[in-house]
Amino acid sequence: MKKNPAPNKPFSPDKIFAHSRRIENWLENGHSKPVTFELDITNICNNQCPGCFGFYNGLNSEIMRFHEIETVLRQVAAFGGKAVTFTGGGEPLTHPHFIEALQLAKSLGLDTALISNGLALTPNIADAVLKNCTWTRISLDAAEPESYRRTHGMGWQAYAKVLDNIGMLTERKQKLNSRCTVGVGFLTHAGADHNIHSFAELCKKLGVDYAQYRPLLRRHGEKSADYSSKAVLSDMQRAKKDFSNGHFKVLCSEHKYAKISAGQTARPYKKCYGHNFAAVICADMKMYLCCHMRGVEKYCLGDLRKDRLADVWKSAQRKKAFENINFRDCPPLCRCDSFNTILWEIKEGRLPRKDWPKGLVWEHENFI
Repeated sequence: MKKNPAPNKPFSPDKIFAHSRRIENWLENGHSKPVTFELDITNICNNQCPGCFGFYNGLNSEIMRFHEIETVLRQVAAFGGKAVTFTGGGEPLTHPHFIEALQLAKSLGLDTALISNGLALTPNIADAVLKNCTWTRISLDAAEPESYRRTHGMGWQAYAKVLDNIGMLTERKQKLNSRCTVGVGFLTHAGADHNIHSFAELCKKLGVDYAQYRPLLRRHGEKSADYSSKAVLSDMQRAKKDFSNGHFKVLCSEHKYAKISAGQTARPYKKCYGHNFAAVICADMKMYLCCHMRGVEKYCLGDLRKDRLADVWKSAQRKKAFENINFRDCPPLCRCDSFNTILWEIKEGRLPRKDWPKGLVWEHENFI
């Protein structure tokens, strides 16, 4: 049967249906091998973002040695992983062996991606990213230097450098005729509303493929972020209308912002099943339940310096971490929220197999 392209929504929550066999395995066995792995190769960072999950007190200045990265990537590939996102934790580009790690992951048959603040981007790194990554996203979170200072803790020189680096990246993409999707990210929060529309305009001028908006989420143990502004969604929709075209897209997790606007941030599910499909490996080689729980010992699944990935995944420690999940520890609209909702409907019998989407192709489907 010929597959039809799904709507061009790289962040669509129903992308998990691209891996229906793994959903079926989860239904039958209570667990699934992860599709996507988030990999922190270092906790060291060259920015000082006050809201970053990498600044949680449980994290240290760990950095993976290259032979450890190699061990992890080979185990991920052998365990059936389909994609690896180099993220943080810290800033991946500060690792001296980032290029080698990226090339190794690609050679093992893994789809690769990079989330970076862009400050350490060089032409050599840019070329490696453009030749090996399915996508990359630069976290800018501002449309002018003062907002950048508040969100990244860095001065105007760093802001100007990142803009130059993004421009260099897009120029080299054209030169190399790369198919890597290049985006720039903006975390929305109280006090940033005035940057939303101008951010999309800036990104379009920089020549990237998309500007993406996501809500800033609280870190473990902190108060919930202020989601009260009603202007955020309307400003994003206005930016989408004003700047989107065939070459540039304005993207946002509209399902999340719709919930925010309606004041509906409560979870419609009672269990977190999403961690079965998206895994997190930190720079100390410990695995955690999700990206929000980096460094939180209660939600540590195991240590890859002591055990193999396959053994961690079936361990009593991982089972205990799942059983101990308390949603009061979790931010609303979390990393797994969208497909948790889908998986809960499936588990409760309200979304039977016959009603799952069929014959569709999702963009970047191995990154759920």
